[in-house]
Amino acid sequence: MKFLLLFLLAWVVWRLLRPPAPRREMPPPPPPFTREHGGEKMLCCAHCGVYAPEREMLRAQDGRYYCSPEHLAAGEKSE
Repeated sequence: MKFLLLFLLAWVVWRLLRPPAPRREMPPPPPPFTREHGGEKMLCCAHCGVYAPEREMLRAQDGRYYCSPEHLAAGEKSE
């Protein structure tokens, strides 16, 4: 029993006297997922849902974007 108490006392003293362990810093979280590709904004076709660069999309008068003239025409007909 004395050996166990001596061991416990030595362990407590050792824990108090040793330098604290360096703190591990968490890496910064990744940026939130955005639909940007090469600095260009990606837009979703209002008809089929395909994403394409903004410069390749066709914009309807109501502000919705379409990936092709056919989808633009189909979107305008459905209104």
